[in-house]
Amino acid sequence: MHHNHEEQIEAVTKMALQFLAEAIGQCPAGLERSTNRDIVFAVLGFQYGAVQSASYVAGLGEEASTGIAKNVLGRINGMDKESTMKFLALMPTLAEKEYPPIHIGGKAIIGFYHAATEEEKLAAAGSLREILRQIDEA
Repeated sequence: MHHNHEEQIEAVTKMALQFLAEAIGQCPAGLERSTNRDIVFAVLGFQYGAVQSASYVAGLGEEASTGIAKNVLGRINGMDKESTMKFLALMPTLAEKEYPPIHIGGKAIIGFYHAATEEEKLAAAGSLREILRQIDEA
């Protein structure tokens, strides 16, 4: 059982990294250097939602999901542990307030992995780009 749990954590981590790399790859260059708080929170919220959703589908609990999020968000954004933990501490509150990027990220990762065509995959991964476009227009 314990071995299976570790395999699930590894599979969710891999799936989240693949999806988020694809989503970020469709976004404007320089995204990782943005200092716009709205953009930073939207991107991290999207990523957090994707990890939470993938963890839930895999049957993992909150502790495992938080560990995966810490690992994935830190790696994909090049953030140190302290910065990652500060952002992660805010995410449950934002989720309770139904912060849209979290919900969109959760739906997008599931859509990405259930997509029958490459176009459907690109549309799911492109949802982060759409969030950023809306922030730019606001």
